[in-house]
Amino acid sequence: MEHKVADCPLGAKCEEVKEENGKQVLYRCPWYIKLKGNNPQGGLIDESACAIAWMPILMIENTKETLESTASIDELRKEVTEQRPEVLVRNLVKNRLGQLPASNRMKEIANESGNHKEQG
Repeated sequence: MEHKVADCPLGAKCEEVKEENGKQVLYRCPWYIKLKGNNPQGGLIDESACAIAWMPILMIENTKETLESTASIDELRKEVTEQRPEVLVRNLVKNRLGQLPASNRMKEIANESGNHKEQG
């Protein structure tokens, strides 16, 4: 079966050489970009193509990065909530209400951390 590339949905050509005042001028579509890096499906990419054509690959990479970030945040959340939730919540409320001067915040957190270890 023969395969052909269809016309641009924007009605342009990625690159086109035209004559202007007896000189050749290269016209390049602003959507024609070079992408360099790792292909999320394996291998390396070092190609130029239409940005519309790159969308599926970029969406796959974006999804991968989002999932990795979500997993890291969830892991951090679990660690923080398991350590000492009552101290964290109390300090968060006090800081939000502005009841502690800035210089005393770290002292109180350190004191409560020491007391929390002694009680446990």
